[in-house]
Amino acid sequence: MKLKLLSTALVTIVALSACKSTPEEDMSLPVGFEQQAQLMPLKRPVLTLTDEAWHQAIGPFQLTNMDLSGKSTEKVSTSTGWQTTARGGLLFQLMFHDEVNLSGDVVNKFNTRAEQSFSFDLQAQGAASVHAECQILVFGQGEETLDNGVNSYNWQTSEQQLSYLGCKLTQDGQVSTLVVEDKAGTAPVYKLNQGSIALTVSPVQEAPELAKYNSFFQGGEYGYLVGDGQNTKAALQLSLDQSRLWVSKDLPAATQQWYVAALFSLQMYDWQNRQWPVNSPTH
Repeated sequence: MKLKLLSTALVTIVALSACKSTPEEDMSLPVGFEQQAQLMPLKRPVLTLTDEAWHQAIGPFQLTNMDLSGKSTEKVSTSTGWQTTARGGLLFQLMFHDEVNLSGDVVNKFNTRAEQSFSFDLQAQGAASVHAECQILVFGQGEETLDNGVNSYNWQTSEQQLSYLGCKLTQDGQVSTLVVEDKAGTAPVYKLNQGSIALTVSPVQEAPELAKYNSFFQGGEYGYLVGDGQNTKAALQLSLDQSRLWVSKDLPAATQQWYVAALFSLQMYDWQNRQWPVNSPTH
C-alpha cells in the first residue's frame, strides 16, 4: 500500500470543492444508442491517500491494482533577462528617466517536461482481466520572477503547450493501444486500436452552439463517442468527480470489459492532466 502525502489529499479536497459536480443532464448521444446501452458511473475519490482509494465497481466489473505515480516536472531549458515594469518600456524610460519608475523584474523563462504514469486491472468474474499501463507526458513553457534587489519575491507561472497519453491494454494475450496527442491551438488527435482493429474516438463538444454566436466561446470536450466507424459502441461523459460511461449491451462481456478499461484510461487522463507542479520534481 502506497501512502500519499497528506498535502496531496488536502489539495484534492480544495480543488474538488471548487469544481463542478456531475452535469445535471446527459450529453447528447446518437439516436437509439442510450436505449440499448448499459450506464456505468465512474467515481473519482475525494481522498487519495492510497492507490486503493481508486478501486471501485464499474457496472459488473471491478477496478483493482491501481498504481498511480507522483507528478514530476523538470526544466529542460532556461534563459534569464530583465523585464521592465514601468510605463512605455525601456526606451521611454531612458528618454524620460526623471518622470518614470525604473523598476523591473528578473524573469527566468524556461521550457518544461512533466510526466505521470498509472496502471490498473479491470476484472470480471470468470473472465480474463484487462491490464492497462499508461503514461502522460506534458510539455510547456513557464516564467519565474526572481528577487530584483528591490522587491523580494519568487513566484512561477506555466502554460501547457502539448500533452500526450499513451496506453497499452492487454487482455487474454491481445495487446491494444490508445494514444492521445493534444497540442494547444489544434484539435486533439485520438488513436485507439483493439488489437489490429482501428476504432474511432469522436469528441463531443460542450455547448458547441454557443460558438456560432460568440467566437470567444470555444466550449470544451464534454465526452467521447467510441465506435467502429459506423456504429457507436461506447460513450463517456467527462466530469471532475463522477462521470457517466455507456457500453452497448450487444457486445460480448469481454469486449464490454475492454471498452470500459479504455474509457476509464481516457477519464484518468482528463482527471490527471491538470495542476502540474512548476517547481523541481515532486512526488
